[in-house]
Amino acid sequence: MIFIVGAVVALALFAGFAYSYKISPFREKGEIEAGEVCSSLGPTSSAVNALTKVLPEQSSYSFNEKARLRVDVTDTTYESSCFVSGGGKQLLVVEARLMEDEPAKSWTQWVKGTAANEASTKSLTPFTAGDKAVASSRFAAIFVPCTSAGKAPGGQYNLSVSTELKQARNSSDAAVRGELIKLTRNASSYTHAKAKCDMTPKIDE
Repeated sequence: MIFIVGAVVALALFAGFAYSYKISPFREKGEIEAGEVCSSLGPTSSAVNALTKVLPEQSSYSFNEKARLRVDVTDTTYESSCFVSGGGKQLLVVEARLMEDEPAKSWTQWVKGTAANEASTKSLTPFTAGDKAVASSRFAAIFVPCTSAGKAPGGQYNLSVSTELKQARNSSDAAVRGELIKLTRNASSYTHAKAKCDMTPKIDE
């Protein structure tokens, strides 16, 4: 009887400790606030839905967005980035950059090098979007036609749009890959509209 009482008391003490320090299953689950999501991720409801499915559970999430926009169609500079953090860690990064058109193979090698974690791009496989698109369960990228030759110095320009998931929730690789592709498609559509492009983006399936 004494043993049982002692066990109950110990369990109660642990539960109190776990609650105080937010140890699972008492960890507070934060929500992704629509008003805080980066505009560069496209339609807010779609972005929130996708982020909820791929990001690990945290008590809160924060978004930081930066952009350098084109002045006109002759300008060859466009860059944007969206950083998503939670629990003191960077969870996801979406980046876009205007660059000269190049063969699909060389672009793929280049965009792989932009990933912070080499493991993110080890199992890339193609999907249909833009001039070239590849994705894994941690990384997705689309090479989107933007400015036709003759508008800006150097010939045709494309937008390279990529999403890297640095911290993930426990979901199947296939499901996460699908959500990263959605995020990257939406970010590509937003960027194409924002970057004064004149070419058909070919982003939709």
